[in-house]
Order: sequence, then structure tokens, then C-alpha cells
Amino acid sequence: MHTKCCLLAVALMSAFSAAPAVAGDREFHEIVQRLSAAYQKKPMPFMGLISLAARFDQPEGVSGLKMAIFDDVDPSRAPHSADLDAFVQKVAGADYCPMVHVRSNRDGEQTYIYVRDAKHGYEMLLLSLERSDAVVMKMHLNPKAMEAWVDDPVDHGKHWGHGDRD
Repeated sequence: MHTKCCLLAVALMSAFSAAPAVAGDREFHEIVQRLSAAYQKKPMPFMGLISLAARFDQPEGVSGLKMAIFDDVDPSRAPHSADLDAFVQKVAGADYCPMVHVRSNRDGEQTYIYVRDAKHGYEMLLLSLERSDAVVMKMHLNPKAMEAWVDDPVDHGKHWGHGDRD
């Protein structure tokens, strides 16, 4: 009986971590596929499980978290900045507004943040490339909760972390 329960749990976890993309996640999956092709490497396994776990414990105002991490990548395979910028803008489309695009001339790190209006809030698409790793994230943001967090980030951080550290 115990073995059957374990096998069922593993099967459910596998199903969630390999769930097919829904239409609203097109941007996230296209960027992940582009980085996979460029780095000739898949993202870290079981990121779907982290996204599933995040449904139960995540900062107030954040939902629908999706994340792909490419660890220990070959920096010589990183997409060229101009090509990647054009690709992200094309994938994000007119609905997304570029909020941040930073490129470090010193070490080549790049960060892209795009935001769009969504039902009951905003969707944020984030891409961060460093020398040895890359991260793609997508999440839904509740504007009222985010406003409260911006007004008092220390207090909200304490409540989310379930601690009263000063």
C-alpha cells in the first residue's frame, strides 16, 4: 500500500512538472525554449514542483508563479544582447510594456522586466541572464497587495516569512 501511494505521488508530481503550456503562458515557454536552444541545455528539472509549492506559500499579492532556471551554462553560448532584446520584445508583444532593461557593460549581465494588464491585476515577465546562469519568471501581481508591500516592505516581509525579526 505504501509503495502504491509513493508511486501515485511521483506520478502526480511528474504530471504537474510536465504539464502542457496553456495559452496564457506562451511568452514564458517561448523564452525558455529560446534559451534552451541557445545554451543547448534544459532548465533545472522539477521547476513545475516549485511552482506548485509556491501556490501554498508565496508573498502576498503574487500568484501563478512560473520559473525556469538554467544553471551552470556556457557564457559563450549566451544570446547576443541585441538579438535577445528584439526576441523578448517580439514574444512579449504589444500587450506587455517594458519596465526595466539593464545591461552591465562590465560583466554582461542582463535583466528584462515586462508588465501587462491582466484580469484582477498585472502579469510580470522577468528574464535575468548572468555569466553562469539564467532565470525566466512569470507571475500575476495583485495591485492592492503590491501597493501595501511598497508602502511597508519590512512589515510585509516579516508577515510573509512568519517571523518577527528586526
